[in-house]
Amino acid sequence: MKSIVLQHQFTVPSTPEAAVSHLMEPSSYVELNGFVVAVRDIREEGGSTVYTAIERLPILWWHFHSPLKVRVRSEEAGTRFIMEVDSHGGVRVRVVTQFTSTPEGAVADDTITLTAPALVRGYSAKQARAGQLHRGQALAVRLS
Repeated sequence: MKSIVLQHQFTVPSTPEAAVSHLMEPSSYVELNGFVVAVRDIREEGGSTVYTAIERLPILWWHFHSPLKVRVRSEEAGTRFIMEVDSHGGVRVRVVTQFTSTPEGAVADDTITLTAPALVRGYSAKQARAGQLHRGQALAVRLS
């Protein structure tokens, strides 16, 4: 399957460690990307936090609720956040967000690598990009 890479840079008014700590908390992800409405079945597994996120996706005039398998971890002394998501239909998403200290707080270099079957790749990329942009804005507001 072909992959698509989406990149975005944004600034948050906090330290890199505080931003990663917030992202590591599963309950923090509810409404952070604009699609996740609930999390459940949270557990620790092999140095990562693993949980099920419920994603509410708009499809034409109704919404589809999809369970996602999510694994998150932090690296580089708490300045890098990594999220791996598996959903139905063979869509896989890997998010790597590297935070760097600045006088204004922290700059986030956010990279999404999306792998999906051709039939849903365009739609999945559109939703991933919308979620990426929303996450940057919401995180800046939450951490201010």
